[in-house]
Amino acid sequence: MEENTKINKTEYNRKNVDFIKKMLIAVFVIMFAVPVLLCIYLMIRLNSLERKLDEISLKTAAGASNITVTETVADNIRELDMTAASQLEIYDNDNTYLASGINGSSNTQISTNGDAEFDDTYIEKDGKEEDNSTVLKKNAEPNGKKVYLTFDDGPSVYSNEILDILAENDVKATFFVVHYSDEDLLPVYNRIVDEGHTLAMHSYTHIYREIYADEEAFEKDVLDIHDFLYEQTGYDCKYYRFPGGSSNHVSNVDMQECMKFLDEQGIVYYDWNALSNDAVSGNLTPNQLNSNIMQYVRNNEGDSVVLMHDLNTTHATVEALQDLIDTLKAEGYEICAIDEDTTLVQHVKYEPDIDDEDDEQVD
Repeated sequence: MEENTKINKTEYNRKNVDFIKKMLIAVFVIMFAVPVLLCIYLMIRLNSLERKLDEISLKTAAGASNITVTETVADNIRELDMTAASQLEIYDNDNTYLASGINGSSNTQISTNGDAEFDDTYIEKDGKEEDNSTVLKKNAEPNGKKVYLTFDDGPSVYSNEILDILAENDVKATFFVVHYSDEDLLPVYNRIVDEGHTLAMHSYTHIYREIYADEEAFEKDVLDIHDFLYEQTGYDCKYYRFPGGSSNHVSNVDMQECMKFLDEQGIVYYDWNALSNDAVSGNLTPNQLNSNIMQYVRNNEGDSVVLMHDLNTTHATVEALQDLIDTLKAEGYEICAIDEDTTLVQHVKYEPDIDDEDDEQVD
């Protein structure tokens, strides 16, 4: 009997020990698993935040005055370029910056909540002060020069409204477009060509980190948008606008290499020397947008290439277009589409290597 009792107690103790062991193992697993799972979750969140930080870094890479706006289109994030767009870009005869704040500094600025603002202090160029009035002429008389209206980032839901207004006024413009596969937007590419406007390229994706990842990525993006537009319209596009402009500060690729590729493809790139700031601030009224544009146009010493946007978020640009056309015509300006006779407006010039020039001479 005693032996049975001892055996029962032993078995009971063993069961208790086994139970305790299992509890300890369970506690250990829980104590170990929870931190591990938490770490995994935190790692995922950290990676997500890092990606967002990278995007923010791209947006602010050019400084506080360079603005990048993003919107979701066809399930993709497209970066709408306004790199350097909020700065006043005026050039002398040598095509160097006078008031952009890149090669020099100035008190001249463009307002993001009102009209363009000009002062008459000085422009600092190459360490020397110049009288601002020699470059910016207040209340300039109409000069009868050419004005090229250009629309970036389209087509959009408002493209047909823009085209209707242009048609009613017998005005031709230039559309620097990106790739959209939306069936409602595809006909716009053909309408641009059919109505005599200049269809130009502004990239396939308009995602900076993809376009400017390396030379191969840039070249692929250019060829993709060219081939897409050719397939859609049968038109061989030969004009291009860099996302962010040729003076952008977000490219991982030497912009001279990008320009070299365009040159090899027979493609000409255009920047701008007048803008409305329509993509910088969505609060600007049509009058303010046109005031910004006309400040540039009246003060440019040569022809003006005007930057506007054809976006789902810039209907004020559509509302302003008729008045802008009326004002330009009333002041004697000729409104044109970019073509082979258009004077180049480029923030950064392409400088072929000497070796490349020698090779061309040999050929």
